[in-house]
Amino acid sequence: MFQLVDEKSFEGEVLSASSMVLVNFWAWWSDDCHNMSSVMHNMTELLDEQDTIVQLDWNQHRRLAWELEVYGVPTLLIYIRGREVARFSGVMSEDELVRRIIEAKNHDGSSILQ
Repeated sequence: MFQLVDEKSFEGEVLSASSMVLVNFWAWWSDDCHNMSSVMHNMTELLDEQDTIVQLDWNQHRRLAWELEVYGVPTLLIYIRGREVARFSGVMSEDELVRRIIEAKNHDGSSILQ
C-alpha cells in the first residue's frame, strides 16, 4: 500500500502500525525525491501485503521532520511495529532498497540505526 500522510495521521498510520512502514520524506522540487518515488512505486508488489509505504511532503510538514531529525530529502525511515529501526538518505536502486528493508525486517526488533 502506498499513501500520503500528514502530521495528524502520522501517529495512526506509522506509530500505531502493527507491521513495517517505510516513510518517505520528499519534496516536489527534488529530482532525487522523484527518482526514489519511482523506485518505491515499482517495488510495492515485492512487499508483504500488510506493509505500507507512506510519503510526507517535507516542505509542508517541517515541524514533524524537525522532530524526527529529518534535515534533507529524500530521507527514508523504516518503522516496524511503531518503532524506527532504520533510516537512510539519498537515492538508491530498487535492489538496494529491498536489501535494506529485508535487513530491517530480519533484525531482532532492535534498532539498526547507525
